[in-house]
Amino acid sequence: MKVLMFSWEFPPHMVGGLGQHMYDLSRFLVAKNVAVHIITPRVKGAPDREIINGANIHRVGRPSSEEDNFKSWTFMFNSEAIREAIRLNSEAGGFDVIHAHDWLVAYAGRSVSKIFEIPLVTTIHATEHGRNLGLHNRTQMEINEIEKNLALEADHVICCSHYMQDEICSLFGLAPEDVTIIPNGVDPEQFLPAPESEAEEADLPEKIVFFIGRLVPEKGVWQLVSCFPRVLEKVPDAHLYIGGRGPQLEALQDLSVELGIEEQVCFTGFLQHKERNRIYHHASVAVFPSLYEPFGIVALEAMATGTPVIVGDVGGLSEIISDGKNGLKVTPGDEDELADAIIRLLTEPEFAERLNRQAAKEVMSVYNWDQIAQKTLEVYQRASKASNKRRFVG
Repeated sequence: MKVLMFSWEFPPHMVGGLGQHMYDLSRFLVAKNVAVHIITPRVKGAPDREIINGANIHRVGRPSSEEDNFKSWTFMFNSEAIREAIRLNSEAGGFDVIHAHDWLVAYAGRSVSKIFEIPLVTTIHATEHGRNLGLHNRTQMEINEIEKNLALEADHVICCSHYMQDEICSLFGLAPEDVTIIPNGVDPEQFLPAPESEAEEADLPEKIVFFIGRLVPEKGVWQLVSCFPRVLEKVPDAHLYIGGRGPQLEALQDLSVELGIEEQVCFTGFLQHKERNRIYHHASVAVFPSLYEPFGIVALEAMATGTPVIVGDVGGLSEIISDGKNGLKVTPGDEDELADAIIRLLTEPEFAERLNRQAAKEVMSVYNWDQIAQKTLEVYQRASKASNKRRFVG
């Protein structure tokens, strides 16, 4: 089986969870004797061609930047990606499946699939409608239309949760049997802490409340900062660590100053793996109070590091966390409920440890990348057979 993937994220270009997903999926597919080629944008300092864990990485176009007109940049990248795919198809002797990840690579995925009559599989990791809690302007409507066309033209669609399956079918008119649910996964070995010096151990406070993710409204970070003064009333030595980048950063920093808690809140910026793992393993609780979340791979990361988890009761997070069994769920946007949950895990260590034990079992049994790669391979095989049958009938 030879697979050509298109993705706008792949390490070291990491914006959300897609980059980590691509890294893990590709290496576990390679372990199943799948020849994987990935076309992704160029990144400063990274080679245009390299092999990572057996997967062939091809970087094309210009690196993306905040100064870019994103629509123009996306079109240019897709054009370069199509050219590279045509070259690769000849070099590799053809591909069995095209796998496009999200709308940013829809044009390339659909075009190459049609040019060479190769079956198209797409994974829809999130929708524009969901990210913005509706469609409010022309750009969002255009992206929604791209997503819809990608989903309708694909031979099969993959999503990560029952919540996303319902959303995709409702928005784009697909039947449930056209959408296969394959959850995201986590590899616990990727989250082991590196050895620390005494100085490194001492530079982190004892009680850390940790958030990591994009600093955008749907992640609920505003509510997390807003509720923290109440947490400090009960647990004065608590510190809030916020890892990640995004358009809300400056407003969140201003909010912490306005609330008078700036000394207790640390904005870390983007965290490399080593520092991310270090904070996870020191944290007393990880909090992901999302208002919208197709899956929520960060919850699995926290579970893999033995950090008790609080999540917004929404989307895929709702399916990962069983309240009071492997974590706690709170009503999205309810700051009082969020503060109470944080206080509980900070002040009831035996309860927190009980949650951790169950969470660790589920990470190993349910969210295993080997199983996820196998299910993905089965989708490829079904799509390939269905496409060949249609061509034969035609």
